[in-house]
Amino acid sequence: MKLFRKKKPVSENDERQSQEIAQLPKVQTEEPSPVTVHHLPPSTQEQRVLKNTESTSHHQGSYVKESPPPKSQSRSDRKVDSTKSSVEDRNEITRELVKKFVADIWNRGDLELIPEVCSKSLRFNGSVGMDRVGHDGFARMVTTIRDALNDYHCEIHSMVVEGNKAFCRMRFTGRHTGSLLGYPASGRQVAWMGAAEFTVKDSHIIKVWELGDVKSLEEQLSGS
Repeated sequence: MKLFRKKKPVSENDERQSQEIAQLPKVQTEEPSPVTVHHLPPSTQEQRVLKNTESTSHHQGSYVKESPPPKSQSRSDRKVDSTKSSVEDRNEITRELVKKFVADIWNRGDLELIPEVCSKSLRFNGSVGMDRVGHDGFARMVTTIRDALNDYHCEIHSMVVEGNKAFCRMRFTGRHTGSLLGYPASGRQVAWMGAAEFTVKDSHIIKVWELGDVKSLEEQLSGS
């Protein structure tokens, strides 16, 4: 069984109010018109502030400044660099020639390298009383020393290079197996110190001045 709620009767006052509300004029609402925003150019002061802000930044409390653009080298700077490079090249050429002179010609006895390393006008002034000139004279000197001293070896302890000049402190060793400085073969192992000055010209060694401890060498050759 359905129950129906009785509608409340509408009074005359309520009906009158509804009619008055219906007769009121309706108000139309207008949509807002779009607003156009005009961007004005920044003033001179604002431009200066923006420029300073872009060139510097603050990161975690540290002030970071843009590094200035690299300066182009002046003519004098380029000349100094070129001169420095030229000196370094000459030093390297001299150093390599001296190394070949000692390691290849003297220590290994490679006489075929003499024209490549030494000038035709080579002059060798040695402390053992042998002065030689030219490729042939120097080759005979190397052969004589290596025949008198078996296992001959020259070790460069230090080298100073300056342009076409090189100065070396060296140690010579070998076993006395042939006549040397008037002393017959003794079979003794000998060693002595010496120094040498090398002069380079046109990428070849042109002069060698060598001074060794001949007194120490003679004492070892004689057995005294």
